[in-house]
Amino acid sequence: VNALNAFGLAIGWMDIAGVLFFEAIMFYMLRRRRLAKETNEVCIEDPELKKAPSLPILLSRKKMRESENIWIFWGYLLMLNLWVVVTLLMIAGISLHKPQLMIVWLIWCGCGLVFDALFILWWVYELFVGDAFEALTNIMISLLTMAIEFGFIYVIYAIYLNLLNPSEDD
Repeated sequence: VNALNAFGLAIGWMDIAGVLFFEAIMFYMLRRRRLAKETNEVCIEDPELKKAPSLPILLSRKKMRESENIWIFWGYLLMLNLWVVVTLLMIAGISLHKPQLMIVWLIWCGCGLVFDALFILWWVYELFVGDAFEALTNIMISLLTMAIEFGFIYVIYAIYLNLLNPSEDD
């Protein structure tokens, strides 16, 4: 394994470690929020507040927001797990010298760059009509993310080309 391939493998494994760490943080934060909510419900002693409504209001703002949060959570969790699978394909492509497996990762990261560019456009709009400090912070974070992602794409694409056209030195 040459240094470039080793660097690609390190990118892949650190990517997976980061995703798993982020998922663990999400679960921890949600669990902490749920436990705090349960302790607040136990503290309520007012019988008027404890009395359940006769008919549930399915389209209330609270129910809609909770339902929306659940869909966002599960969608984000699905995306993170797809990210792990795509990264495992990239690692398998490097390890098994199958550059075809790395194409999925390159397409995934290319779509991520497009997604980041759209977010930057949204935050430029937010810069003029909303909170300028928050918009500038988000723009800087997205630009940093894009720069790192460009670097990773460059490295993995170089590995892809090396595996496609193996030289006689290897």
